[in-house]
Amino acid sequence: MRLAERLNSFPAIAVAALLLAGLFGFVLGITSIGGPAPVVRQAEIEHASSADSARGGPLQSLPGDVRERERPTRPRNGGTTRTPGDAQDGRNGAGGTGSGETRAGTLPPIKATEGVRVLPEGRVDELVTAPAPQAGQGVIEVSVTDINNTSLPFALLALDVNSGPLGWHLVPKQPQAVPETRGLFRFSQLYPGEYRVRSLQSNYKPVEAAVTLLREGATETVSIVLEPLEYAQIEFYVRFEDGEAPVEVELRFDRPGQVDTASGGRFGKYPDTGVAGVGRGIIPPARYRQRTAANGMVMLTLPAGQETTIDFAARRGEIEHQARATVVPTPGVSRQDVTLLPTDPAAGSVTDPATASAGKLAVTLTVDGKAVQFTRVSLYKDINGFQNRPASTQEDNRFVFQNIFTGSWYLVAESPGFHAPFAQQVEVGVETVETIDIKTGRLRVNAARESGSPDPEGSEVHYRVRLRPMGSGTIERAYNGNLTGKQSDYIDFIVPAGPYDVRVESPENSAKLSVSPIEQSFSMGAGGEHSLDFRVSAAATLKFQVVNSNGQPIPNAEYLVTFHAAGSVPESEKTAVEKAGYDGRCEKAIAPSGPVYLMIWTTSTDWNNPDKVLQLDLPAYGTKDLGAIVVQQ
Repeated sequence: MRLAERLNSFPAIAVAALLLAGLFGFVLGITSIGGPAPVVRQAEIEHASSADSARGGPLQSLPGDVRERERPTRPRNGGTTRTPGDAQDGRNGAGGTGSGETRAGTLPPIKATEGVRVLPEGRVDELVTAPAPQAGQGVIEVSVTDINNTSLPFALLALDVNSGPLGWHLVPKQPQAVPETRGLFRFSQLYPGEYRVRSLQSNYKPVEAAVTLLREGATETVSIVLEPLEYAQIEFYVRFEDGEAPVEVELRFDRPGQVDTASGGRFGKYPDTGVAGVGRGIIPPARYRQRTAANGMVMLTLPAGQETTIDFAARRGEIEHQARATVVPTPGVSRQDVTLLPTDPAAGSVTDPATASAGKLAVTLTVDGKAVQFTRVSLYKDINGFQNRPASTQEDNRFVFQNIFTGSWYLVAESPGFHAPFAQQVEVGVETVETIDIKTGRLRVNAARESGSPDPEGSEVHYRVRLRPMGSGTIERAYNGNLTGKQSDYIDFIVPAGPYDVRVESPENSAKLSVSPIEQSFSMGAGGEHSLDFRVSAAATLKFQVVNSNGQPIPNAEYLVTFHAAGSVPESEKTAVEKAGYDGRCEKAIAPSGPVYLMIWTTSTDWNNPDKVLQLDLPAYGTKDLGAIVVQQ
């Protein structure tokens, strides 16, 4: 009886309750704490599962009590003030409590968009269409001869079209040889316009000729006379710094006609190989290996009077050596000395031994004052590069890099304890010892859908968040979230202090999403809190063709899909302007569904005054084809 009384006493009951609570909490802890966050391997992107989003984000998978940190916060870089605490509950779609209230110590979720998007009032032009233009019927025939008036059965030709304010742009067409006529080549299916034919034939001087197709179906003939290049010989004596000659060198040539350039738009640049001057365009650089003669001599035959750049490379032991020479050969035979200098494999460029020597870096890393596990610690010469130098040795949290060049490096460290790579610039001397405590902060990335944005039929709505320290495009981590059936969602991250670019997009093989803004930049402070908001909507495909009142395509028009009225579009959207093709065709595969403004520039160069402004309603996950839009009268 006394035993039963003791078991029923208050102290015994209290002890039993504590034991049960501890056991229950231990079991919950085992089931709720996931494994370590995945680690990026250089350019490889590791994706958290969409289940992370449903639980409130990767914070759920971090070991320890990182989610329960309490610290005062203040707004940073225009961010919203957040109160720290347990913010992992995302079961109601927005990461909140489901009651519409924000609990003390909880980062509040983003609010869903209220109502259908309404565009601000502004200029709207009438949509005037024309019958779809037929394929071009114009023809340019190019007769190619040499200076002896001998027809040449070969030719490497490029064709450009005059795009008004944009200048010359390449027409992606290849000429066809006319079988019955030697030395005659034909560009076909062209629209009326002003064109330029360029010869890129090797062993001949570059030459060009202008031709105009005045009407539909016109045929014009232009003659190009190729003049052989005069060649000269240069003896390059290639040696290492100590005078020893390599047995073999690798050569790379950059001649005129081999350098691609960027063409100018009204408000930005576009990659294009056809805008440069005479003779520049599409020939790839030549590259090959060659054994050296006595004393490291390599004899090269190069065009006389024409600037040519040659890169030399040779390996000595485990170290790559390089050199570069730019020459303008003169007739006859000349000589030039080339000294190969050691290169840093992580930098990919020549390092001058006069300013750099062998160095060593020993760095001890901690996170918020604690020793943690690191999955990778490397040195990069370029924050946007892929090549890196891993630590030579590691002992606990101490990493040693030996036989590296002195100078500036980027130290990149990855750990399951945070979700973005830590990156910091360090100066390496002959013997450098560093102790770095990686301070962290908390980032919440909110994704809210436009009101009425539907789920795709038979599919889910996934979005991807890319975390890029220092704005790098190669050193990054990425995580997926799931918006299916929800108006909003968030993912929480622990990130090292420092500057970031954060990009939101739709993953591959998922329903296409339009995100605004696509990317945001901010700087995380030590122990800080930051929240970024992104608006997500179902994407639409927009197609149209820009023509004049005669139904003829306008080459290389520019266009923008925006929510802003003409005259009030922010300058930052200039980077979103896109260029039509040479035949006026435009296709934007990730346009935001719902009401938008479409702005088109053909003759105007005024950002605030496009040639045409249209208001459209684009279908979610669908395609809207406007046909041929008349822009010029």
